[in-house]
Amino acid sequence: MTTPPPPPGGGGNQPYDPTGNNNPYPSSGSGDGPSNPTSGAPSYGSAPGYGSAPGGGMPPQAPPPAGGGFPQQQGGSDSTKILSLVSMGTGIAGLVLCFCWALPIFPIAALITGFIAKNQTKTAPRPDLKTFLMVGLITGAIGLVIAILYWILLASGVINLDTYSNMS
Repeated sequence: MTTPPPPPGGGGNQPYDPTGNNNPYPSSGSGDGPSNPTSGAPSYGSAPGYGSAPGGGMPPQAPPPAGGGFPQQQGGSDSTKILSLVSMGTGIAGLVLCFCWALPIFPIAALITGFIAKNQTKTAPRPDLKTFLMVGLITGAIGLVIAILYWILLASGVINLDTYSNMS
């Protein structure tokens, strides 16, 4: 008598067997060969490559990375990250608002917080913050240059604000 094939969809909800016996059907033979020696068909045990680890169980897995699988920071503190984000935000805001009011407050804040964060990354490197720092420093410098040029042109009389105030 032969062993019947597994039912459709069966086997997917089998409990984990720590002994390594992953065969859902007990073999009727002595365990020396296939369950049906007359047909030469293999038993429903395990397919080649599965369960072939020492001990008959699952192959060993690599241990999880240190820290529970989360990426590790290179060093530094969260204040460096906050300063770099503030530098980037104020730099972008200063660049946008510079075309409206030409006030160098935001670009100066971007440059100050950017240089402080850059000095902190010298002692504790944080390569993940390099982009934030560079965006903050570059936009802060561009906003400051535009504001200074605006005030120079305004002081020299090239830009006249009176012509724009009487437009009614």
